Parts: sequence; structure tokens; C-alpha cells
Amino acid sequence: MTGGVLKGRVDTLAAPVLLDVVGRARIGRMAMLTAVITALLVYGNAMSNGFALDDGGVIVGNPLVTSPASAWRAFALPYWPETIGGGQYRPLGILSFALDWGISGGDPRWFHAVNVMWHAAATVLVWVLAAELLAPVGAALAALLFAVHPVHVEAVSNVVGRLEPMAAVFVLAALLAHRRGSWTAPLWLALGLLSKESVVVLVALVATNDLLLERDRRAVVRARRWLYAGYGGVVLVYALVLLLVFRDQALSSPARAFVGVSTMERLGIVARVIPHYVRLLVAPADLSASYAPNVIAPVGGVSLDALLGITLLIAGVAGVATLAVRRRWPVMAFALVWVPIALAPVSNVLFESGVVLAERTLYLASIGACLAAGAALARIGAGRTTVVAVVAATIVAAFAIRTWTRTPVWRDDRTWVLTLLEQHPESYEAHLTAGRVLAGANALDEADRELTIARRIFPRDALIFREAAALADRRGRPGQAAALRDSARVAHTLPLPRR
Repeated sequence: MTGGVLKGRVDTLAAPVLLDVVGRARIGRMAMLTAVITALLVYGNAMSNGFALDDGGVIVGNPLVTSPASAWRAFALPYWPETIGGGQYRPLGILSFALDWGISGGDPRWFHAVNVMWHAAATVLVWVLAAELLAPVGAALAALLFAVHPVHVEAVSNVVGRLEPMAAVFVLAALLAHRRGSWTAPLWLALGLLSKESVVVLVALVATNDLLLERDRRAVVRARRWLYAGYGGVVLVYALVLLLVFRDQALSSPARAFVGVSTMERLGIVARVIPHYVRLLVAPADLSASYAPNVIAPVGGVSLDALLGITLLIAGVAGVATLAVRRRWPVMAFALVWVPIALAPVSNVLFESGVVLAERTLYLASIGACLAAGAALARIGAGRTTVVAVVAATIVAAFAIRTWTRTPVWRDDRTWVLTLLEQHPESYEAHLTAGRVLAGANALDEADRELTIARRIFPRDALIFREAAALADRRGRPGQAAALRDSARVAHTLPLPRR
């Protein structure tokens, strides 16, 4: 009798707990489904986009893609075709494009649909990670923000941007496998590295996870030592492959803004970029299709923008150190550290990358920003359910609208360059691209005018002078062409302007 009464009391106490667990699981599944559907809907208009910009060289004009049977050769060749140059090693991306070409016959709508599916897959994995780290409401916000974040538009809406969501999917899959102690984590790392070289940051992310989020750090690292050995083996093999493929050529080409600049000048430019990183991740209202000079002007000396960037960096380091050392808010510390780790390969701090800043390169970094927003909501929103829900819904809706209206910029080359010229007439890349388009259309006078503007904005790029020289030859002006070629040889020696 006593046992029956006791069992009844235990069942009575356990029932609400069980219902709470079931309820949380149901809410979690609904949140994930909502985030995925939102990701698919917000990029629905991407189906109207065609091939634009680098799609032409990497996909349409690349025999490794247009002849899918030869796509396997991508594992022994650089990502960029030899006629274009630029290096980099991304054979799985080429294989993905070749598969799409074989299925669709080169229909850009299929390519864009696959891009959106990769983004949806990344959104699911963001939710899975967030659900492990945050309360349901925080995880839901993190996933929804990631689904609609406007900084992702270039990565999802431009076909070659696919490599960003591919890389994010493999990084997230590897991190989740690592947290479970699964042997598949090094495999996901290998697949990620074959998609984009920046996936190497996974090693730092898993180490940060173990140092900040695990209670018994030493025991966890000891238990996962074979995983770390696996990561080391994968990275070693990957490095050997790079040495073989790039034995007689450069792995990548630096951004033209960094050609001929000193290390200190480069770091000064990097400092000026930091406020843009923060703005784009937190309040991405003002977006740009390019940040080449002079959208972000490469200037020498100390500038107010550089001082602001250094101040933000110091404040961020101090904040993370406080959260991490005292273990007051480890999830927030992990989310904040995620951002600089993800940006490291394109930050231009240790070496020059191919861009000063590009929105597509913030795709992986934005996961940290979304986790931070979810963590803040989960903590601040306790007891303020209605107000927090309204604020969160407003932000998500605003992001979704910005993303939907931004996607058509990558419809084709003409739309891209006209948008950039309208929004950033100070961009030398806009005028350089316009000059190329006009020269291709045989509008030589107009092309010359655009190239002249480009040279005036950024006279340190030898490429502009060479293209202008080729245009002068077409117009029957050999003297002008010779002078332009002479200028091309010394363009990179010009000093940076100072502010």
C-alpha cells in the first residue's frame, strides 16, 4: 500500500516535468521549422537571378563545370581557371556546380535553388547548436536571425557565393559532432576544407568550445584527444595537397588595395574595417555590393575610423576576457569569440586576403552574432515576454524585408554595376566594371570615361591602367597606350593618401 502511494506521488511530481520537456521539444521543433520556412521564403525571389560576375568564369566558362564528366580534375587544379588566375583550392565547390550543370543543363534557377537549400541546411544546424546552448526562445531568435540576416544576401543570391553556406554547414556539422565526441568530426572538417580553405578555423572553434563551455576542461580535452589528432592529420594532408597543387603558383592573390603597402599601413586599413564588421553584423541597413576603394578608402597614417576600430577591438577583448575568466556568461563569451575566429582568414591581419571586406565573408561569422543575440534575449527577456517578443519580431521582419529587397542586386552584371554606381559612386570598382561592360559593348568613348574616373579614384591599381591601355590601342592611340602601360608599372609605388 505504501509503495503504491509513494509511486503515485512520484508519478504526480514527474508528470509536470515530463510535460515541460515534451512542451520544450515541441516548441523547439516548431522554431526550427519556422526558421527553415522563413529562410526558404525570404530568398524566393533569388530564382529570378541569372549568372552574375564571377559566375561567368567559375561556372559558365569553366569546362570543369560545363563538362561534368571532367569535374574530378578539380581536385588537382586551383579553384579559379588559369585564364582568370587567383588560385585557391575548392574542388568540392566545383564538383557541386558541375553536378548542378549536369542536372539542369545550365539553368541558373536550379543553381539558385540549390544555394537556398544550402542556406536552409545551415539554418537548421544553427538552430541545433543554439538549442544546445540557449533556452528555447533564445535558440529560436538565433535561428530566425540567421535565416534572414541581410549580410548573407551576397553568399546566397550570387551562385558562386554558395561556398560560404557550404563551409558553414560543414563547420557546424563538425562542431556538433565534436561536442558529441563523434569520430565524424574530422571527416566534416575534411569536406569543409575541400569547399573553402577558411574552414580551418574549425580547429580554433572546437578548442574554444572545450575551454569556455565545458565544465571540466582537462577531462574533456583528454577524452577528445583523438579528435584533435584527427583534425591535425586532416590539416596536414590538406597542407600537403596545397603544396602539390600550388608548387609553382600563388595560393591566392591579395586585394589590390594592399599591393605595395607596408605591414603597418595594412593594419591601419584593417582597423578602419572593424567598425564596418560591427555595423554589418548588428545593424545591416546600409549594404554595399563592393567595399573596394573608396567605399573603404585605403589611407595611410592615423585616422578617426582606425581609432574607432582599435577602441572597439580593445573593448571586445576586455569584455570577452571578463566573461570567460570569471565564467559569468560562457555562452556569450563563446558567441563573441566566434566572430573574430571566423573572420581571421579574411581579416588581413596575419596576411593579405583577396578582399578588404566582402559581405559574403561574414556568413560564418554571423553565426556568432546570432548566438549572441539569442543569449541576450534569453537573459534579458525573462519576465518581459510580450515586449521582448514584439522587439524580436520587429527585428526579424526588418531583416527579412531588407534581405528580400537586396537579393535582386545579383540578377546580372548590369544590375550589379548600376546599383553600385548609384549607391557608391566613389567606388573605383564600379567604374572599372562599367568600363569593361561598355568596352565589351563597343562603346569605347564611354568606356574610356569610366576607366578615367576609376584611375582618378584609385590610381594605385595597375590593372586599370592596363585595361585603359588596351582600350587606347582599340581606339588607335598608341602613344596614349604606351604612357598608360608605363603608369601601370609604377602604380603600386604611389603612396597611400593621408587623412
